[in-house]
Amino acid sequence: MDTDAIRSEIFGQLARPDNSGIPKYRRLSNILVEAIRRGVWQPGDRLPAEEQLTEMTPFSLGTVQRALRALTDEGLVIRMQGHGNFVADQQRQMADPWHCRFLDDESDGIVPIYSKAVQRAVVTPSETGPWQRYLHSGSVMRLDRIINVNDEFRIFSRFYADRELLQPLWHVPLEELDGANFKDIIMRQVGLPITEIDRSVRIRRIDAQAARLIGVAPEATVLFMQAVARAGRDACIYYQEFYIPETGRALQLPEQRPRVHGR
Repeated sequence: MDTDAIRSEIFGQLARPDNSGIPKYRRLSNILVEAIRRGVWQPGDRLPAEEQLTEMTPFSLGTVQRALRALTDEGLVIRMQGHGNFVADQQRQMADPWHCRFLDDESDGIVPIYSKAVQRAVVTPSETGPWQRYLHSGSVMRLDRIINVNDEFRIFSRFYADRELLQPLWHVPLEELDGANFKDIIMRQVGLPITEIDRSVRIRRIDAQAARLIGVAPEATVLFMQAVARAGRDACIYYQEFYIPETGRALQLPEQRPRVHGR
């Protein structure tokens, strides 16, 4: 199938009735990601102008602009003032992921994942949540990431830790955390051994922020995974949670202790 036929097939999906509840801008951003994944546009290619995208789709200029902003925030698109929007050259692939390990089609390997850090903030005393069971200091930080799984779907992650303990994660420029394996940073730069990771999974409704950022319907049912990393029996290094949308990919949950990448 040539590129024009693929483009017509992909954008033709927008002409069909949609009852998914996914916001319009997310429907469009998902379509653009699919077009990039299938080679309609290559890294470095200029995307159609915003006005042209309104002609190619049933969406308004405001919706088009919001979809492009979302892809820019995720690192998939680069906006050059006065020149347009371009497909980013390369996403930052996460090496040796420990939590988001999805099996490939042959079930003998894992598909690549790419992470984008989107927010970092101090957890205020008024905030409450499950991390309080594990982290008891007054200097807890939260790091939010969007994890792109093989350009097929996105996961939203919240990472909680003591910012005084994990200073490299707190002080480094946020964009340098794109594609970073936090466990490698903890073991290499902080010198803390991660001796145990406990995970739990259950089905739950996604919250509004996570739904908006990964492009699923509000209150969609997702797989909710929690992970607690420890150094020794009692010392919690971090608490992390993941919102994983419906997918045909099998999630691998290895039992062995995590290793530093490259060892």
